[in-house]
Amino acid sequence: MFIGDLTKQDYKLGLPAVIGEALDYLQTINLEELTLGRHDITEQIYMNVMEFDTSAAESKQAEIHRQYVDVQVLIRGTEAIQCSPVYPNLSLYTEYNEQDDYQLTPDIDAKSEIILQAKMFAVFLPYEPHKPGCLVGQQSHHIKKLVIKIPVSLL
Repeated sequence: MFIGDLTKQDYKLGLPAVIGEALDYLQTINLEELTLGRHDITEQIYMNVMEFDTSAAESKQAEIHRQYVDVQVLIRGTEAIQCSPVYPNLSLYTEYNEQDDYQLTPDIDAKSEIILQAKMFAVFLPYEPHKPGCLVGQQSHHIKKLVIKIPVSLL
């Protein structure tokens, strides 16, 4: 997992080149004006733009991916993401959905929480559990965010 801030000059420091290039692309567009839905960045890399209200972590499912790296970028609002550095016990997850590349579980072992504000991002590699869209404290926020999907084969 990596965490960064697009407003900082060194936002690419330590990141694999393909992730840095995807983040560079975001610096060339107006994130606020992005329409909801899927946007192709290259033939293999795309992003999904969404808006929603954050909710209690207990009401959400954690996810892992196998084929894609998730680069979650907050455009507007404040969001908590629960995550863990511990390799997941896959027996506690739903059956793998190969078409959409995910498995879900209600909770995460050894969880931590990161707080994203506008222009911050979190990168989740395959098998890194994460539960995005959670409340910050007890307060819900209406957020706009995007998730870049990068095939792990490009790392």
